[in-house]
Amino acid sequence: MAATEKNKQTKVKWTGLGLWNVFFIGEFLLGGFGYLSLNLLQNVLLLVFVLFPIGNRYLRWFRTLVAVVCAAALVYSESWLPGLDSIRGNFHNLAAMESGYLLDSALNFLNFEMIGAGIALIIIYYAIRDYIRVTTFTVGYLFILLCAPLWQPFVAQLRAPAPATEVVASVDNAKKLAEEEKKSDLIPQTAEPTSKNLDEWLKRFHDTEKDRRAEWPDKLAKDSTPFDILLLNICSLSNDDLKAVGLENHEVLKQFNIRFENFNSATSYSGPAALRLLKSVCGQPSHEDLYEGRNPDCEIMNRLARLGYNQHVFMDHSGKYDNFYQSLRHLAGLSPQLAEMKYPKRYDSFDEEPIGDARAVFKDYENTIAADKGGRSATFINMIALHDGNRFANKRRLAPFKPRAQAMLDDLGSLITDLEKSGRKVMLVVVPEHGAAEKGDKVQVAHLRDIPSPAITHVPALVKFIGVTPADSPVTVDTKTSYLAVSSLIGRVLETNYFGKPEGEVPLKDLVKDLPQTHSVSENANAKVVNYKGKDYVKMDNKDWREYAK
Repeated sequence: MAATEKNKQTKVKWTGLGLWNVFFIGEFLLGGFGYLSLNLLQNVLLLVFVLFPIGNRYLRWFRTLVAVVCAAALVYSESWLPGLDSIRGNFHNLAAMESGYLLDSALNFLNFEMIGAGIALIIIYYAIRDYIRVTTFTVGYLFILLCAPLWQPFVAQLRAPAPATEVVASVDNAKKLAEEEKKSDLIPQTAEPTSKNLDEWLKRFHDTEKDRRAEWPDKLAKDSTPFDILLLNICSLSNDDLKAVGLENHEVLKQFNIRFENFNSATSYSGPAALRLLKSVCGQPSHEDLYEGRNPDCEIMNRLARLGYNQHVFMDHSGKYDNFYQSLRHLAGLSPQLAEMKYPKRYDSFDEEPIGDARAVFKDYENTIAADKGGRSATFINMIALHDGNRFANKRRLAPFKPRAQAMLDDLGSLITDLEKSGRKVMLVVVPEHGAAEKGDKVQVAHLRDIPSPAITHVPALVKFIGVTPADSPVTVDTKTSYLAVSSLIGRVLETNYFGKPEGEVPLKDLVKDLPQTHSVSENANAKVVNYKGKDYVKMDNKDWREYAK
């Protein structure tokens, strides 16, 4: 009898998941709303691991410790957070950043709505656990998710077929899209968006881009009208950012003659963005090919130098962070030496370097080209005043994005006014590097740019002709474009001697007609994003492609 009682006391019971129910239910909710990409098999393995009964309490504590570590690793792998390769690759840059900026960036990862929802789930669990077997529902729901692929074909068969008119309409739309692709530069997107097909399509895209070139004249006509070209490369300014802070209708934006409404900067980091602009006479290279070396025929500043243009470079920073300026010299043929920072300080940067006043930079540019003989200069200006983490000069407080963006646009308006008063003829080309990610989304928190999402890479590319008054201004380019369209436009301005007449040598609509189109393909070292059949797909750290959850 005593032995029987002892066996009863030591018998191990199945006690359910307990508080782990909250973890799995939270996983299901985050996965359903697109914040995580659930790995069902690993979730099942973790569930079995924590559900299996263990009698020894010390083993239970050890099991819990192991399970917590595994759960954290699982959530990290399912999330859209930067991979370990990306963190290792940027560690040297992180070490150079100011501590306050790093702390602010870390706080961006705290989603207080989700924290509140998690606390609510815990309260609800404790309120209902004595009345409902929560573990039964958790296990049952995970079983349904795991078996869903088995019965999906049967569900699809039960669905009523679409009406004949809808089928005909969809076929007609497909034919229409195919015809448009044939007429354009865009590579057809016909296969289903599987990982294999997306890899093959992206390879075909890169192979095709290697052969594309902007059309430029080999030499200028003797009687061509001299004019200056200014490439203004602004860091951290996208269409999405302008809308987020209510500056999409700023007055200076209305002064431009040409606006590219669907322009893709193809990256979300400064170095590759500037390289892509300066190497834009050729098609869009992959991120890896971008760093393979030089091709002078692709370099916009070298091509202009061949036509008699003097080169100038100005920046509101030292160009030392991440070896920014030297990479432009070694990989894009930017020949002028960058002078030491001599402008009044307006901000302190995220890496504790001074950022010069934009108006002082523009004044320096105006004075420099005024001294140029012949009236032909090609200038590259890079500005980082809008970069995340910048602070007002000599203050610890981070400077909000809106007042900095407002000041940048105001200063841009002053530059245009000064150039108009100078009487010089100037083609002003504004191409932001990438956005600031002011809003964030389900995939990336605000200000994180590890993944080059459309909200970050779709930037307001603008062109202003100073010294001529086009009658049909402004015009917009609605097609999918990138840097090749900008360099092609410069080539057309050179070829047509556009500044030869007060109203422009040709109508603006003819100047932008059939500019090269480019699919929306964006890349960083560890992430790729493509727009395929109207949807965005992302690939991170050589994993499978996933649809980008907006």
